[in-house]
Amino acid sequence: MDKIIIVYMKKNKLILKERDYIILKHVYDYRFLSGELLWHLLKSDNHTDSIIYSTGKDGRNRPKKYGFKQQTLSKRLKQLYDAKYVERHYMTDQPYGRGYGSPRAIYGLGKQSSKLLQEIHQIPQYSTRKIVESNKVKSPYLRHALELATFRIVLELACQQSKGKFSLLNWEQGQSIKDYVNVIDKKGEKRKIIIYADAFFGIRIRGRKNKHFFLEIDRGTEPIVSSSIRSNIRSKLTGYQYYLKSKKIHKKYEFMVNGFQVLFVTTGKVETDNTLSGRIANIFNELVLNKILYSSEALFLLTTPQSIFLSNSESIISNIWISPKSHNLLSLIE
Repeated sequence: MDKIIIVYMKKNKLILKERDYIILKHVYDYRFLSGELLWHLLKSDNHTDSIIYSTGKDGRNRPKKYGFKQQTLSKRLKQLYDAKYVERHYMTDQPYGRGYGSPRAIYGLGKQSSKLLQEIHQIPQYSTRKIVESNKVKSPYLRHALELATFRIVLELACQQSKGKFSLLNWEQGQSIKDYVNVIDKKGEKRKIIIYADAFFGIRIRGRKNKHFFLEIDRGTEPIVSSSIRSNIRSKLTGYQYYLKSKKIHKKYEFMVNGFQVLFVTTGKVETDNTLSGRIANIFNELVLNKILYSSEALFLLTTPQSIFLSNSESIISNIWISPKSHNLLSLIE
């Protein structure tokens, strides 16, 4: 039987049900979610292999359903917001008003969520409170976090819908994947390069070896090359090369990871004839035109956010990834 918690508000009482616990757990797991992303997650919950059943008033067992219409979800999110279980965030650098419509809310955890998440999901209250406090971020970070969440959700949906052809081995982000590699620069001096991707994940492919990837969500805020100590794309690219050669990742994952590729999702366009323009062309040319610097062109794959569709999750593993080595569009699993 579902556990029900009654929260008293000023005028009405809000009765939290199992779908609300699931909503809060999703927001905890992904940190920031739009209503659309959350709706797709709830839809996928309704089509999992492990179906949970509940007994109706007539004594018959039926599968529980967590999915519901987007309009219904919007109303429920407003109720959770009013009760301070979720908080609304907005990208303030986007135009809004007449001709643009209202800004879309992005949801993070609210201050009332910590006790509930501990009680239902055994998540320590201090962990939730830390997230709530750190969610006070500016628009560029918010947009980056939302793009990262979108990539992860589309990938998870693709794995769920593959009927066992491929599955997600792991997904890691944050401090746990931060590492470094020591290199000798042109002056003969020892230098430390930090390796800190947005995410690291693995895919199990039926009948083939597992594949692992570092993910970089690039919004064009870093220069391709910089003469200063400022972070730049060239130092990232060369850093991954050195990191692969160092084989540090083998030891870190106890030899369960033999190698990896680096995925760049960046701005720009990829035409049907594989012609590139914008930021993706700049990174591609950096790799292709500087062969002295990059001996492992096959290490990198590039695409744009416009090539990844939430409504067609299979797009993320299809031939949308351009390789600087072959100049062809490749799939992640082939």
